[in-house]
Amino acid sequence: MADTDRDQEQRRKECLRKSGTLLSQRDYTCMRLRDKLLAGGFEEEIVEMTLKDLKEAHYLDDERYARNFIQAHWEDRSRTRIRMDLENRGVPSDIAARVIGEENEERGNRAEIRQVLKLMQKRNFDPQSASWEEKGKMKGYLYRKGYSASSVRAAMNSDSLDSEEFSV
Repeated sequence: MADTDRDQEQRRKECLRKSGTLLSQRDYTCMRLRDKLLAGGFEEEIVEMTLKDLKEAHYLDDERYARNFIQAHWEDRSRTRIRMDLENRGVPSDIAARVIGEENEERGNRAEIRQVLKLMQKRNFDPQSASWEEKGKMKGYLYRKGYSASSVRAAMNSDSLDSEEFSV
């Protein structure tokens, strides 16, 4: 019986070492690290204990992961895309929504409006000279990209694509 306990403790130390190596290279969500460790041949029980220890020591934190991801992609992705990417990486949807909401309150949606203006400019779209049908097509395209109605409306109503307020 003592050998079994020693073997389990040895496997737990190996799992912790492997986790340390992985986390030293980059940040992981709980889900991604769990998947990585299970794929590495560690037993479910040992992986769960290791993840619990890492969370308690703050080496593994889905909220921190979400905040860092948002910092990296706030200027180049829609809020909807960021939320979907976070959830696909294993961040719980309630954490993703809360962190994005906090960041949006702090920063506003100016970055998203700039992104919309860049896409409109890239497609040679001028809202001032576009027909009603062309505007509808452009709005549909932007909504499918995940941009909010308020950001699309603000970009469509800006004086021009070279607007001082949202210069691209």
